[in-house]
Amino acid sequence: MEHNLEVLRSKLTGEENITTVQGHVLDMSCYEDNTFDLTLVFGPMYHLYSKEDQEQALKEAVRVTKPGGHIMVAYCMNDCVVIQASFIQNQILHHIENHMLTEDFHCISEPKDLFAMMRIEEIHALTEKLPVTRIKTIATDGLKFFLCDTIDAMDDVTFDYYMKYHFATCE
Repeated sequence: MEHNLEVLRSKLTGEENITTVQGHVLDMSCYEDNTFDLTLVFGPMYHLYSKEDQEQALKEAVRVTKPGGHIMVAYCMNDCVVIQASFIQNQILHHIENHMLTEDFHCISEPKDLFAMMRIEEIHALTEKLPVTRIKTIATDGLKFFLCDTIDAMDDVTFDYYMKYHFATCE
């Protein structure tokens, strides 16, 4: 983590109003309530495996965000992993036999795994209890994960149409 902060710091010119702090998303007590207009939770949810930790991270984000502010949260999506790792790589039987998937195709993520996988209904359930209003749920990559070679080979006109399609279907 310190390495990532150093990379960020090396790119700052001094003209930005940016302060970098290494901390922990479960305890942001170094910040007062209602500190930020925008709170980015980009990364922590990938590595929190218990519902309690996930809820605590989101509660902290809400606490430090000003009323009327915005919170953006990134997750690793379960379904892309199931399609890629289980079906495209033909590992579905291995994943089922080794108890890596539930009967309804939810990845069983544990701390030994690199990432915690989430399904859309779990994301919505986490935020239902919070004093927030969801504006959008979007996918930044969508099907790009499966179409990267095709997208890379597109001419400019086709790519523009693909982006229009993507933005029309990403929520």
